[in-house]
Amino acid sequence: MQAPKRRSGRDNTSSMSRIPARLNVLLGIVVIMLGALGWRLGSLQLVQGDKFKAEINSAESSTEQINVQRGIIYDSAGKALVTNSGSQAITYTKPRNTSEQSMYKTANEVGDFVKIDTKQLSNANKIKYYIQDEDRAAELAKAGNISSAPGTDAYVKALTDYANENSDEINLSAGQKNKAMIFQKMENAYALSTVYLKEKDVTQTEIASVGERQSKMPGVNVGIYYQRKGSSNTDESLEGLVGGVSKSGLPEDQVNSLIEKGYSRDDAVGTSGLEKQYEDILKGTKRRVEVTVDKDGKTSEKVVYPGKAGSNLHLTINANYQENVQKILRNNIPGGLTQGAYAVVMNPKTGGVYAMAGVNRSETGNLQDDAMATINRAEVVGSVVKPAMIVTGLMNNAISTTDNTIVDQPISVSGTPVKASYFNKNGSNSIPLTAPMALEVSSNSYVMQVMLKLAGQPYAPGMSLQGVDTSIFQTMREGFNRFGLGVKTGIDLPGETAGLRGDSDRAHIGNALDESFGQYDTYTTMQLAQYASTIANGGYRMKAHVVESIDERSENGKNDLTQQTVAPQSLGSVGWTPGQRQLIWQGMDQVVNGTSPFVTGSQLKTLKPGIYAKTGTAETFTNGQETVTSSLIAFSPEHDVALAVVVPGVSQDVELVNMNIAKEVYNAYWKDIEAKK
Repeated sequence: MQAPKRRSGRDNTSSMSRIPARLNVLLGIVVIMLGALGWRLGSLQLVQGDKFKAEINSAESSTEQINVQRGIIYDSAGKALVTNSGSQAITYTKPRNTSEQSMYKTANEVGDFVKIDTKQLSNANKIKYYIQDEDRAAELAKAGNISSAPGTDAYVKALTDYANENSDEINLSAGQKNKAMIFQKMENAYALSTVYLKEKDVTQTEIASVGERQSKMPGVNVGIYYQRKGSSNTDESLEGLVGGVSKSGLPEDQVNSLIEKGYSRDDAVGTSGLEKQYEDILKGTKRRVEVTVDKDGKTSEKVVYPGKAGSNLHLTINANYQENVQKILRNNIPGGLTQGAYAVVMNPKTGGVYAMAGVNRSETGNLQDDAMATINRAEVVGSVVKPAMIVTGLMNNAISTTDNTIVDQPISVSGTPVKASYFNKNGSNSIPLTAPMALEVSSNSYVMQVMLKLAGQPYAPGMSLQGVDTSIFQTMREGFNRFGLGVKTGIDLPGETAGLRGDSDRAHIGNALDESFGQYDTYTTMQLAQYASTIANGGYRMKAHVVESIDERSENGKNDLTQQTVAPQSLGSVGWTPGQRQLIWQGMDQVVNGTSPFVTGSQLKTLKPGIYAKTGTAETFTNGQETVTSSLIAFSPEHDVALAVVVPGVSQDVELVNMNIAKEVYNAYWKDIEAKK
């Protein structure tokens, strides 16, 4: 039999013969491309080289950014709360691609004529400045047995490490420290950004010296430094609300993020209050100037963009009224363990704040103005929540506008201490109450029984709460949220808190009783003001705000102003019926004008024009002693004004301080606001 022919040899030979052919093609392509590249390089260097060199030598340009004035903040009457004061300054615009050695030389030149504060000189920059001098560097290298070649990264690192370990050998005179601080400021700038080398107390001699030596100080100029200046007669509480700007450049914790947004390290930026909240509007847009240096060293400037000063803010707050409310709190805050006193006055229809005042008492007993405490401090506030609780019962059909009578009685459930209304501790005053009457006498029993009806477990003496589902917490909180309790008001200020919610698991089901009359979750004074406003305006939760309008500046850099009013914004509605709303209004009217022997707000009856109100007293402990939080919400049915007052930590014998404050705050409103409309 004939053996089969072997084909593998022929196939291998054919395959091998094809590989060199492919390589030849690829090599040919590479040779052609390299030739084309070489020809192009030769053309650029030999034919067009002189042209490009001439262009490079003819001029070098960079664009500098120059600060503009921040916007001014005015109160509702047009009083300037914070403005700008301009002063001459020494600035430095870091050239593109400049070296440390170049900045070192410039810093030494400037330092001979300009003296600055050296307190912020860092050890790292002190060392960096020190080793820029070749002789000093050589001495350090010798002392540290450093063998790396001078000028290399390894040499600089070795010098820096040795200097850090032997800092006692790095001695600078006062004059050298001055130059090192200037060098540090230059180092901290990024390319084409402008920083201040000296912004305060610049002398005319320093200005003249810099002006005469511009050619020896590349990037150094005389400019204007704008400093924030508050009004001399602005109330301290408004100073906290207006806020502040950084005084020594960008805040350390925000440097990187702000630089990415185009800020320079020496820029002033809002750090608190309105200055922070409205930073993008207040800061404006920097002026841009293109600086060109020709081959002879002569400079010329061209304004690329004239810049736009920051826009102005006009507030809803009246500075005079704010100051008076602050004084009222200071004059009425009780002694003892009282922790503070807070008040917010708001326009119910717009959410605009007329005044937000606060006084804190320190551990040493000193009083400190703190308007921001009205948005960042939350307290248990007691019975002022009862209108919201009754509305929640109405809207969930636990009671109705025609069937809402419940007998006030002490509430006794298994596993929970007896809870009762203040006027019926032992059951001797167990009386039937309608919803308005329950508000008039501030019945705890009434709202606890509404809560149990909501949970589908009507009250029976000795009953267990095990049949009450924990979802009752959510039901109540959703009802409160509709009015603004337990949620942020949306106010245009930083640092607002929503308050704290108590635990709502099975182990805390007994606290559902406390939640119904304001003894569990915490709320801010601003939330109470929004809550009062929601009741007053018919059921719309208006976003709280302190900025009424903004003066927008034109894009051409001129001072043309166009005022943009901040439109009122509804965050939601209660969704109640007119009948349900009327029931609450009737009850809050009776709080002030009711005839029951247990009426809670009769001290407010003397106010003219009259108001509707709800008082509150929450039992608390302060430093281990029994105290109360005295609170109040109110509104005038015929005028656009709502009020909230919170005074935590007072003793029970002065718990009526809420009404004393409310009366004075309302009387001041008629004088300071209404009379001047």
